[in-house]
Amino acid sequence: MTTLTWKKFLIAPAMIALFAGSCKVDPKILSAEASLTKGGLLADTVKITVNKNAVLMTSSLKLGVTYMKNNLDAWGDGPSITRGTNLLKGAVVYHNQHIFGFGADNIEPRPGVFDWESLDLRVNMMTAMQSTPVITLATAPTWMVDPDWAPGKYEDSSDTDWSKVEWAPLPEHEKDFAHLCALVAKRYPAVKTFQVWNELKSMWDETNNRWDYVRYTRLYNLVYDSVKAARPDAIIGGPYIGIDSWHSAPGNAHSGITDPTYGELDKRCLDVVTYWLQNKHGGDFLCVDGGVDSKDGVATNVIASTKKFRDASNWLHSQTTLPIWWSEDYVGLNTDTTIQPAALGCMLIHHALAGDAASLRWAPEQQEGEGNVSNFFSSTLVPNGGKPFRNYSLYKNFNTYFPAGTNLCTTTVSDEQRVMVMSSKTKILMINKTAAIQKTKINNTLAVNLNPYEAKYVTLP
Repeated sequence: MTTLTWKKFLIAPAMIALFAGSCKVDPKILSAEASLTKGGLLADTVKITVNKNAVLMTSSLKLGVTYMKNNLDAWGDGPSITRGTNLLKGAVVYHNQHIFGFGADNIEPRPGVFDWESLDLRVNMMTAMQSTPVITLATAPTWMVDPDWAPGKYEDSSDTDWSKVEWAPLPEHEKDFAHLCALVAKRYPAVKTFQVWNELKSMWDETNNRWDYVRYTRLYNLVYDSVKAARPDAIIGGPYIGIDSWHSAPGNAHSGITDPTYGELDKRCLDVVTYWLQNKHGGDFLCVDGGVDSKDGVATNVIASTKKFRDASNWLHSQTTLPIWWSEDYVGLNTDTTIQPAALGCMLIHHALAGDAASLRWAPEQQEGEGNVSNFFSSTLVPNGGKPFRNYSLYKNFNTYFPAGTNLCTTTVSDEQRVMVMSSKTKILMINKTAAIQKTKINNTLAVNLNPYEAKYVTLP
């Protein structure tokens, strides 16, 4: 602490009079300066107008999470697990788990030999979370993907080569994988929603420099038919393709869907959607994923780059009336934790206003050895873990204040470069997109200050 010593100065009366006279200001000048100051303050305030009598649209967006390798594991720290469980329970609508990998062991390590224990635990966790459980039908056991697989070949007791966990089933084993998916669906009748495969992993066509959408759609159709035969009530979606973008797109990747913030959407990814829509069996929803980082660089402005989600969704909705799911969506893996809530908030607003049906946050729990990569809470493997990050309250409150079915009001913002908003009749979500404090005024009555990169929910008067 700095101690200031004030010195007293004696000024002669004559000097005081002289000084006072020199400080007189022309009243006209004073009036002009006062108006200028008033105008400056008004210009510095972001004006927000919410028309409560004008319904812009009805939101269909439901939020969810996808479990990762570490997720409230029983071998973690007891109090940390309790804290994390209490945070996650009821926080969002969907909870999603892959059938193999991402926290689940190999459920069929050898043909006809099953080990359901770890997947049972994850599905039981999902159903206990006051959520709608979802299963992603990926990935495939090693014997389905490796032509050289043999019983006992690997030291791993589960006959699994974990380096091949994301390899696609060999053509001769696609029916085996579809059969396994049907067994999964029959085993868990509480789970009604299924995603088929993940990002077309291991399905890149090197010869034609594009995704092998023919191979994927063949696998999808086999899975769809098999699961529907076992569970007619199943809700099944695909193609779960990552929507890539480039600032300097390769020759056959030009889609013409561009924006300076994120670059250009990769046509080869959109072609997967087009082919799947034309050749799929059934299909109850369309799922994709993506992030703001382009294939040829890290986003320079992750908040502005979230416009990519709106543009991609607008294109998807132009192709189909199926509900659009974002199975994964990222605002940059290296994004500073102070910026994450603002970027994620803008992303969710883009999803809602585009009419999307779902947005699933990858890895609600911080993973061992990693920082906060848009997670909800800290690792529960260590003492004093399971503590919420600011991303958690963003999602929890969004789920509370803007559930699917909420009527969104027509809202205008005087400076969208600084502040982004979405509003119902009772609540408004306000996002400060900048590193400076932003002064706002809602409907000329409610003054709200937003801290740098703050996402704030405010009750409307």
